[in-house]
Amino acid sequence: MEYPTSTVIEWLANYFWPYVRISSMLMVMSVTGANFVSPRIRLFLGLALTLAVMPTLPAVPQNIELFSFQGFLIVAEQMIIGISMGMVTIFMVQTFVMLGQILGMQSSLGFASMVDPANGQSTPLLGQLFMFLATMFFLATDGHLKMIQLVVMSFKTLPIGSGQLTTVDFREMAGWLSLMFKTALSMAIAGIIALLTVNLSFGVMTRAAPQLNIFALGFTFALVVGLMICWYMLAGLYSHYQLYWLEVEGQVCRLIRLAC
Repeated sequence: MEYPTSTVIEWLANYFWPYVRISSMLMVMSVTGANFVSPRIRLFLGLALTLAVMPTLPAVPQNIELFSFQGFLIVAEQMIIGISMGMVTIFMVQTFVMLGQILGMQSSLGFASMVDPANGQSTPLLGQLFMFLATMFFLATDGHLKMIQLVVMSFKTLPIGSGQLTTVDFREMAGWLSLMFKTALSMAIAGIIALLTVNLSFGVMTRAAPQLNIFALGFTFALVVGLMICWYMLAGLYSHYQLYWLEVEGQVCRLIRLAC
């Protein structure tokens, strides 16, 4: 039995374009996009998901050749959509890393640092703690499964060949970075005020009694207060994550034209 070249290319296009969007999201999404996950594992996972969801996806346009200029434009569009969806989860996890960095610098706990296994850079240990907790929350609440569900649903709202992102979407994507800073600061504002009060009180004590060694006494006390603040913040960290995840999910739904 012989198959014409056009038939083989059409069959490849039916699987290749959805595979590009799904694998692009997995390449940058939290957990699967970390450095400790092999790219080969991400590619095979994307292939497995594509084969599993292919019967439920809309038909791929047959009038566009896979190896053509328009076909390469479609590949670029699928990559942009997938990467945009995965980057939202990266911003979400990095928000908690920034929360730990802010508290660590304010309480002098930032001296302890370690290499971040997700991006290979050295970050404060407190930021690593909050990052691990955010990643655990993401997996425990099936956030990865929700993202896979959204990327599958995006093929209906943003069909291959006709659905694409607009300038408004790119502007909103640029606003995600400001949302990350705003959310991290709002979660750390209570600890910042508490540590600022401690520093102001030690400043008054130094003016009242200059013979006190503010560097030896204040540094130790700030460390203890910082540890207490982190202990109290852990109790309400999950509620902050839930509210932030709803915002992240809304961002992804607006990106793919879906009413969540």
